[in-house]
Amino acid sequence: MTAPYRDHVQQPTESALEDAAETRWGIREGIGLSLVSIFGLLLLVIGLMLAPGLIAAASTVAITLGLVLFAVALVAVGHWSWNGR
Repeated sequence: MTAPYRDHVQQPTESALEDAAETRWGIREGIGLSLVSIFGLLLLVIGLMLAPGLIAAASTVAITLGLVLFAVALVAVGHWSWNGR
């Protein structure tokens, strides 16, 4: 005994495809915004603690270079996220 409803595969409707695209875009925006926010604040805190000497760095040049590379990575993630559609 076969079930006739199993032979027919329903294709997604246009509104379902649009909803899926909106969901992917929202998740992408959320991930990018949260990463940039969290790590941007971390970068700001470390920079502000280094400036007046509240924390000592073994090599100021290495720390500065690391912070600059970290900032460039944040800009890249932000650009990826905000270029949505």
